[in-house]
Amino acid sequence: MGQHLRAPTPPPEPVRFVGRFKELQDIALWLKQQRVGRPSNSHGLPGLLVLHGPAGVGKSALAAMACQRHDMVTHWLSLADATRVDVEPTLLRLLAESGASRADIVRAAVAGGRRWRRTLRYELPRRLHDRMLVLDGAKPSVVRALMTRLRGCHGLVVLVTSREPTGWFRMGARMLDVTPMDDGMMSAVVRQAAGGRLVHRDLWHPTSVLGDALQGMPALARVAGALIAKRGTSLPEKRVDESGAQWLTRLALQGCTPDQRKLLGQLVVRNSTAPFTLRSVEALYPGRSRSMLDGLVARELVQPWRGDATFHIPEPVAEATPPHHQTAGTHPVVWASRVLQDTAGLLDGRPRPGFVARQESERFTPDELVPYVDEFMTLLANERGSAEQRDHITDGLAALLAVLGDAHRLVALYRLRPTPPVRRALGSFAADLGLPHRALAMFDADSWVSPDAVPAGAAICLQSGRLDGALGVLEGLLREDARPDERQHMAWASTVLGAVRCDRGEMAQAEQALLRAAALHRAAGCRRGVGWTLLHSARVCLLTGREAEADRVLDEAEDHLLAVADTRGRNWVLTERVRVALRHGGTETPEALAREALRQHEAAEDIRGMGWTYLYLGLAHMEGGAFGRARDVLNTAETYFLRCGDDLGAAWTRHRVALLTLPTGEGSFRDALAALESAWELFQWIGCPVGTAWTELEMVARRPPTDLSSMPLLDTARERFRALGDPCGQAWARAVEAVLQNHVLEQGPRTAEALVVSLPDSLPAWGLIVEEVTEFWRGRGVVGGHVIPFHARDAVAVGHTGHAFLASPVPVTPRCHVRVTLFDDGPAEDTTARLLLRVLPEEGHPWAVAEGDRPWLTVTAVPLTHASVDPASALLMPSEQPGHGAEFGFTAHRTGTHRIRFTIALDRTGTVLQQVETELDILDHDQQGELSSPEAVTQRGR
Repeated sequence: MGQHLRAPTPPPEPVRFVGRFKELQDIALWLKQQRVGRPSNSHGLPGLLVLHGPAGVGKSALAAMACQRHDMVTHWLSLADATRVDVEPTLLRLLAESGASRADIVRAAVAGGRRWRRTLRYELPRRLHDRMLVLDGAKPSVVRALMTRLRGCHGLVVLVTSREPTGWFRMGARMLDVTPMDDGMMSAVVRQAAGGRLVHRDLWHPTSVLGDALQGMPALARVAGALIAKRGTSLPEKRVDESGAQWLTRLALQGCTPDQRKLLGQLVVRNSTAPFTLRSVEALYPGRSRSMLDGLVARELVQPWRGDATFHIPEPVAEATPPHHQTAGTHPVVWASRVLQDTAGLLDGRPRPGFVARQESERFTPDELVPYVDEFMTLLANERGSAEQRDHITDGLAALLAVLGDAHRLVALYRLRPTPPVRRALGSFAADLGLPHRALAMFDADSWVSPDAVPAGAAICLQSGRLDGALGVLEGLLREDARPDERQHMAWASTVLGAVRCDRGEMAQAEQALLRAAALHRAAGCRRGVGWTLLHSARVCLLTGREAEADRVLDEAEDHLLAVADTRGRNWVLTERVRVALRHGGTETPEALAREALRQHEAAEDIRGMGWTYLYLGLAHMEGGAFGRARDVLNTAETYFLRCGDDLGAAWTRHRVALLTLPTGEGSFRDALAALESAWELFQWIGCPVGTAWTELEMVARRPPTDLSSMPLLDTARERFRALGDPCGQAWARAVEAVLQNHVLEQGPRTAEALVVSLPDSLPAWGLIVEEVTEFWRGRGVVGGHVIPFHARDAVAVGHTGHAFLASPVPVTPRCHVRVTLFDDGPAEDTTARLLLRVLPEEGHPWAVAEGDRPWLTVTAVPLTHASVDPASALLMPSEQPGHGAEFGFTAHRTGTHRIRFTIALDRTGTVLQQVETELDILDHDQQGELSSPEAVTQRGR
C-alpha cells in the first residue's frame, strides 16, 4: 500500500501465489496488443480487461501478479465500497498520484464552472498516459462513469476485478473468466498452507466434505491447510444449515482466543477490499495487537497483503464471520472521527476527543494515516454515519490533507463537502502555493470576524507581505478579554503576530508573541504549532546575532515538524539554515543548502519559499563578491515574489539589487536611487519599518552631498531606528550624517576616531561596528566608494544579551523571582517527586501588595526529557506562602539528568511573562545519597 499520497498506490505483493498460468498468459497477450497499438475497443476509450469470478477465487491476487510481471506504472484502486457513481474523487486521486500540478487544480476549483471542467479534461490525458489502472472490486456502473472521463488517455489500460459478469459490453471490455481451481492446484495450495504436510487427495476431492467446502477457492484452501496443520485430517462434519465457508471459518475460530474472535468480528465490519495495517489493530487493542493478529494470520483468517504490516480478510471469510457488536471506539465511522480529531489536534491545536490514550505511542501521526485517507473519503462519499460524525471526519481530513500537501484530494473534499473548515483549509493551501488572491476567495465576509478564520486570514496577509494588513486582522482576536475557548486560535494568532513583528524589525514584541504562542501550543499538545513558532523564533535569533542558538532552535523545530509530517515547514527550516550557514558557517556551504532547499520547495510547489531561498542565495553571492551572479539570482527571486504576490520579498529584493550598483558614475547613482525609491514606496505601503529605515538611509547615502533635501529623510530614518530600539541602525545613521556634515557643512567629527568615540560602547559586536564605521568614514562614504556592509541590515535590535529567544536588558526596577523547591529526597526512576514552584515579587514590585490585588498566573510544565509531569498546568498567585504556589508531580522514566521547562503567563490574558528551566538528577533505586534542590538552568522573559 502506498505510503505517499503523491505517488501511485502500488498493487499488493502476491503472497504464496500458485497456478493460474493460462490466465497470466492471456493477460500478457492482451497487454501486448494494447501496447503495440491494437486496442480492444474504439471511440478513444482506454483498453479494458475484466477479470470476473466468484468471491475468494483469487481475482485480486491474479491482477496483482499480472502487474508485477509488467513494467508499467500501476495505480491500484480498491472500489468495493463505492456505491455512488461519483467519479470526481477517483479522478482527482489519480491526478494526485500522477504528480499533477497542485496550483492548477486549486485555481480551477476556486474558479469552478467551465474552468473546472476544462482543467480536468486537459490534465487527465496529459498525466494518465502509458499507465495501468487496476479497479479492484468495481461495479460496471462505476467503471462506465470512469471510462467516459478517461477518454483520450493514450496508452492507458484498465484492469478490473468484479463478481459481476454482465454490464460490460458497451464499454468494449475484454472478459476473462477466473474459474475455481482444479484438484491439482487446490492440492498445492492446501499443502503449502499446511506447511508441506502430505494429505490424502480424497480430503479435497469435490465429492468429499472438505472438497465441497473449498469449491476451488484458494482463500478457503489456505484456511483448510492451516486447520490440517493444527488439527490433523480428522475434521468434524459440516452442519446442514451452514455453507462450506461458514464451516471452515467456524472450525478455525474454535482455535482462537475470545479476544481474537472479537477482533476478527470487529474488523469484518469495516472490511472491504482495501487492506488494513497493524496500527488499525493497535487502536483497538493497545499493547496486544501483534500477538492477536499473529494468531489470526496463523489460521489464515487474516492474510498478508504487503509484507508483514499490511493485511486483508478474504471475502469468503469476511462473509462467513459473525460481526461483533460495535462499540463507540470500534465502529468504522466513529473510529475515523476519533482518530482524525485526535491527529488534527497535533496539527492545529483543536481540543482532543473525549477518549484518553494510555500512551502517546497509541496516537496516530499524520503520516500513519496516509493509508486510510481514501477509506475516509469513501465514508464521506457514501454518507456513512451521522451528520455530526461526518462533520468531524471532514474537518479533521481537511487539516490532514492540507498539511500532507495533497491538493487534489483536498479539492475533492471541497467539491464533496464545502464546509467553512474545508474552505479555510483550501484557502490556506492556496496561499502556500503562492495564490493569495485565490486564497482570499475562500474566505467570505463573515469569516473575518470568526476566531477560526482570523489566524488563517492574517497568515495570508503575511504571505502577501502586507504586514499592516496582518496586524489589522489580528487586532480583534488578540485582545485581553479573549475567552479561554479561543486559546487554540490565540496560539496561532500569536505565532503569526510574532512572524509579523519579526518582519517589521520589532524584535522585543516578536519574542513576546512567540513565547506566548509556544506556551499555548505546548499546553494544547499542538506539535505543528510549536514547530512553526520555533521556526520564527530562530529568525529572531538570527536577526539578533545569536546564530548558534538559531541553529539549535531550528533543530528542535525540525523535530516537531517531522513528527507531524509537515514537509513544507521542514523546507522552510532548510531555507533558514542557509542564513545560519551564511552567518555562522558549518559543514555545508550556503550555496549547497540553498540548492537543496530550492529542490524541496519546487517539489512542494512553494513559489514563495523558492523566492526567499533565492534571496538568501543572492546574499551569499554578495558577501562573496560575486556581484554578477548575485544580480542574476536576485532578479530570479523577484520574479518568484511577483508570481506569488509577496510584496515584502519584492521590496527587499529591490533594496538588495540597488546595493549592487557600484558608484562609478552619475548613471549608476541614478539607477540605484530609482530602485531604492521603488523599494521605499513598497516598504511604506506594506508597513515594514526596518525596511523603510534602511532604504531611507541608503537613499541619503547615495544622493549627492550637496543635496540638502536628504537631511529630513536622514532624520526620519534615525527616528525609525530609535523606535525599533536598534542601536546598530542608529550607529550607521550617525556615520552617514557625519560624512554629510563634513562634505557640506564642514563641521562634525574631523577624524574616524572622533566619530567612533561618539558611538556608545554598549553596542553589540562593538568592535566589528567600530571597524566597519571607520572604514566607511575613511572611504568618505558611498561617494568615495565605500558602502555600508551588506550584512548590516541583517542585524536588527540587538542591544541585549540572553540565552534563548530574546532576553530583555537586566532590569533596574524591582522584579519577580521564580523558585522551584523539591519536597522529596532522593527520588528514583519511576517514582514521583513533588515540586513546588513559587513566584516571589521583590519589595516595591507592583505585585508585592495585598493578596486580593495580586493577579492569578498560569504555569505550564513541559518535561524536556523522558519523564512526565502531572498536572500539565496549574494556577498560582505571586506570594512567598507555599500554599499560593503551584505543585507538580514529576516522574522520571529513566535515571540521569532531567530538564523541566516552566512557562509562566497571566491567566486572564495568556500573556507569557517568563520561562525557566530546571535540572534534576534521578538516581538508581540501589544508589545511596540525597538529591539536592533543583538547579536553575535558564531564565527567559521579562
